[in-house]
Amino acid sequence: ADYLAENMHRSPALFIPCIHGRNTTPGAAGSIIPAAWSFMLAARERGLGTCWTTLHLMHEEEAADVLNIPFDKVQQWALSPVAFTSGTDFKPATRPDLETVISWNSWSG
Repeated sequence: ADYLAENMHRSPALFIPCIHGRNTTPGAAGSIIPAAWSFMLAARERGLGTCWTTLHLMHEEEAADVLNIPFDKVQQWALSPVAFTSGTDFKPATRPDLETVISWNSWSG
């Protein structure tokens, strides 16, 4: 997260999904998250890389001021840098063995 925060300014574009209103109900993200995810998948199809972050939300009001977003009427939900990737050698991330992350019938953390 530190690397992303320190290098966000290098991204040629930032995608900030927003929703009208200051909605904090549990289901509020039910439409904006799938829409943003679809955008991110479409970007990847076109050779663009993205990532989902909410780092800026601790300063949402300041970001709204800088971007001329009416803070009292529009809520930011995320921020995604958008840029061409530096390579195309994508592969699955290394994952821990399932036995180390799954518990059956009780917590075994």
